[in-house]
Amino acid sequence: MIFLDFISTTRINISLEFLIIVGLFVYITYLHLQLSKKNFIIKSYLKKFGKEDQYKNKDDIISFLERLKNPEHKGIVTKDKLLDKKFGDFLFENDQEIKLFLHYTAKERVANTILNEGFRFVNSFYKTAEYIYNDELYLIHRHHEHKQYGNYVIVICISKEKYNHYSEELSKKHAKNISVEQVLTEKEPYTDENSDLVYVFPKQFIKGYFNYMDGTIVKNPAFDYNYHSPKFDKNLSKI
Repeated sequence: MIFLDFISTTRINISLEFLIIVGLFVYITYLHLQLSKKNFIIKSYLKKFGKEDQYKNKDDIISFLERLKNPEHKGIVTKDKLLDKKFGDFLFENDQEIKLFLHYTAKERVANTILNEGFRFVNSFYKTAEYIYNDELYLIHRHHEHKQYGNYVIVICISKEKYNHYSEELSKKHAKNISVEQVLTEKEPYTDENSDLVYVFPKQFIKGYFNYMDGTIVKNPAFDYNYHSPKFDKNLSKI
């Protein structure tokens, strides 16, 4: 019996050691994958910004990343003026109170139309408006994905409190195919030539627009991210 107990105990110890080894192997593999992922992301940014050959060692890359974090950075990485401080101040004013979206367009005429008449979107608001939060790396990444659509960037802001309120109300109604942005409209949606339903986001939620190449900023005098219309609640009641 003593011999059998010894064998059993030995097997248990071996099993525990095996599990520990397997666990360590899995953890090391996970760390390796995370490092590889970060390395790939850094290389992707360097390639996008045309700095791949310039930053070849660790110190250079660290210096590059530190400059990205610097709020006084003046656009060394990007060839446009997106990271000028005045753009950051314009975009992220009242950052804790708003949800921020950007829309790119190639024509100033279109930018002014949106400023004066509101933002039109077909079915899904998120097909043409990009959600942004206050992080420079994230902003740069999204900017380089969308700048091909034009030099003029429409800035759309809405109160987080208002947005969350209508989001919760839609959730209570189990309205899976209706977005908050569709509720926050004053004009009745209309059908375009492609038979798509077009919604118009009120001009009060348009903060303005800027041109990231020449540095101009145009503000909307009617802007109010807390804007409320009785039509919003009527839209909700119809769902």
